[in-house]
Amino acid sequence: MEPVSPLPTQGAVFFDPRDEGRFLRVSFHDPLGVFVLSLWKDHTCLGTFRLPADEAPRLVHAMVSALVEGDDAMSSTTPSSDARTISAVSEALQRRENA
Repeated sequence: MEPVSPLPTQGAVFFDPRDEGRFLRVSFHDPLGVFVLSLWKDHTCLGTFRLPADEAPRLVHAMVSALVEGDDAMSSTTPSSDARTISAVSEALQRRENA
């Protein structure tokens, strides 16, 4: 197993609301051109996944589409840079925050 590296400056941590101590760490490693997604439980890394940077837009598109359009959007894998999509995402996030 590779040694655990500190979280790079380009990254984030997302805590799982179902379980204390469980979180997802996302970091970008520019020299390698990959995002590393790692699943943690307390201080133990349970597993990692290296997502090539050129695949990131497809992942983001799937997540954003699901927020805006629901489950049917997951079947589409073509990223959209349309300003209406950005606006719709902002509105969907606002609705979730206000719910």
